[in-house]
Amino acid sequence: MQIPTAAFVTAGLLLLSLALYAIYLALQVRQQRQQRQAAEQALADELAKKEREARQSLQIIARALIQKDLSETEAAMRISWLAQQIQMSADEAQHLSVFKQLAEATSHIPILDDWAALSKAEKRRLNLEREAIEVNYRDFIQVSAEQLVSIRLL
Repeated sequence: MQIPTAAFVTAGLLLLSLALYAIYLALQVRQQRQQRQAAEQALADELAKKEREARQSLQIIARALIQKDLSETEAAMRISWLAQQIQMSADEAQHLSVFKQLAEATSHIPILDDWAALSKAEKRRLNLEREAIEVNYRDFIQVSAEQLVSIRLL
C-alpha cells in the first residue's frame, strides 16, 4: 500500500508544481498586458498632446495671417504641414483645404537657402508670380483663417 501512496504524493507534488507554474505564467501575462496598456495610454497621451500643440500652432498662424504678419503663401505652407498632424472634422478639413491648394499652387517657389541663392531679378519675378497666385485665393484664405482662429483645442 505504500507504493500507491508514494505515487499519489508524487502526483500531488507534480500537480502542485504545475499549478504554481501556471499561476506564475498567468501573472507574467497579466504584467505584460498592464505594461502594454500603459504604453498604449502613454502613446495616446503623447499623440493628444501633439495634436493640441498643432491646433494651437494653427491658431497662431491664422492670427498672424489675419494681422498681415505672414504672406498667404507662407501661412498656407505652414498650415498645410500642421494639418497633416491633426484629426480633422469635416468642417475643419474644408477650411484647411484652401491652404493646401495654395501651398500646392506655390510649391515650385524655392524657400530658405534656395531662395537666398536666387538673383534679385529671379526673386522679383517669383514674388510677382506668388502675389498673382495669392490674389486668386485671398478671399477664401481670409475666411478660412478667421474660422481657424476659433478651432477647438483638445
